[in-house]
Amino acid sequence: MSTIFFKINDSQDKEVQQMMDEEGYTSKAEFFRFLIKFYKYTKSPAEKNFETAAQELAGVLRKLDAKGKLGSSLDEQLSDV
Repeated sequence: MSTIFFKINDSQDKEVQQMMDEEGYTSKAEFFRFLIKFYKYTKSPAEKNFETAAQELAGVLRKLDAKGKLGSSLDEQLSDV
């Protein structure tokens, strides 16, 4: 397990402590581990759509690169798409 150190300002610390108290977290480490999991598994529809589009674009770019067309003009790149 690795250790991460970072600083937050006093205002943020008060907010974190308030949220911890409200939700019943016993330590800041537990709270921040939860935030990481929350961030990972709760993405907006726009974020999910963007990720899907980015993956599709990356696939197209890989195909173009494999065909040697990535440096070609736009018309040449899209001629067989």
